[in-house]
Amino acid sequence: MKILFATAGPETAQENADYVVSITKRLGAELIVLHVVHEKDENDKGDKALRILFERGKKARVQVTGVLQTGDIISQIIKVAELESVAIIIMGASKEKLLNQWLSSYT
Repeated sequence: MKILFATAGPETAQENADYVVSITKRLGAELIVLHVVHEKDENDKGDKALRILFERGKKARVQVTGVLQTGDIISQIIKVAELESVAIIIMGASKEKLLNQWLSSYT
């Protein structure tokens, strides 16, 4: 079984890493961590987010595969989920970012 964790960056990766790795371990699954950037110059944030999950996975003895993509977030999540045949998708957006997006869509 594979779980896809779409992380929104290093901050949310840090906030959610223990939870995501714990679920993955309990299910005996492999963890695929995806970070999508809009432009190549944002790769540093993606690399930091992936590194956080690699470290937590290593400590918990969970297999972690990192994927860094450029493009539309939703399209890339769907693409990776289909390509990897994942069973579960966990979204790593922060509450603050979600709230800001919801509020801005209604103004």
